[in-house]
Amino acid sequence: MVTIIEGKDLIWEVDNYDVILIGTSIYNLLTQGFQSKMAVKYPELVTANNQTPYADNRKMGKRLTVELDNGPTVSLMYICGYPHSKRVFLDYDALENCMATANAEFKGKRVACPFLGTSCFDGNGDRGKCMDIIKRKSDKIDLTVYDFPQYNRRVEIAQVLSKWNPLKKSDPRRYEELLSHRDEIIAKLYLKH
Repeated sequence: MVTIIEGKDLIWEVDNYDVILIGTSIYNLLTQGFQSKMAVKYPELVTANNQTPYADNRKMGKRLTVELDNGPTVSLMYICGYPHSKRVFLDYDALENCMATANAEFKGKRVACPFLGTSCFDGNGDRGKCMDIIKRKSDKIDLTVYDFPQYNRRVEIAQVLSKWNPLKKSDPRRYEELLSHRDEIIAKLYLKH
């Protein structure tokens, strides 16, 4: 069964699931979008990912499952090549294979993922084609797909900082206080406290 939740960032819900699926590149990049948030929240993902060969085409269509010490099981799905904002770089066969193997491995579990293969960080794939693969290859798991915009990390941080700008004039003391705690506040974009 597949449930779709629109407009809600999965990072705030990961602890409610047994397994989180993350589409990623064979280039060991966990630096933008939902991938980045998970990498910040669970640094052991970066360590595990970096132990796989960089840019190795043999990883395409395979998964790396990481049992987190303090969180859900995470399965990195190698479904694309090097990220590109203007073209499709998703390997649809890799997505299909990763979904099929996840479906078998996590049978009966509560699983969540962002809309796999469709962001500019995990493939820029066709939404209809990706959803068809996800639905066809998840009949044994209770899957929730979170459909939300994913951003370049710098863009998302800039959006938060821009909301503070009106305080420069209206409440300079508050503005200075926010700036002095900037790093903590930015970290909260990526970590649930």
